[in-house]
Amino acid sequence: MSTPRTLSSQALKNADSAYKSYDSFPIEDMQGEQDAELFYSLTKQMTVTNALFTENLRIEHQSLKTTIESFQ
Repeated sequence: MSTPRTLSSQALKNADSAYKSYDSFPIEDMQGEQDAELFYSLTKQMTVTNALFTENLRIEHQSLKTTIESFQ
């Protein structure tokens, strides 16, 4: 039963890393197309990892709910 905890912690680490990369990006100093592409890539990565983390929590909650309901 360690797999969900591993997936959850990995999703959290990925989301945390994406947010840190996004926060450290110097938005004020953007000067070219490459900076805009990097900013877009960081924003996309942040959104995808957030969705992954949220979906993982939803699945864990649904599994717990199904398990509890099966005993009633």
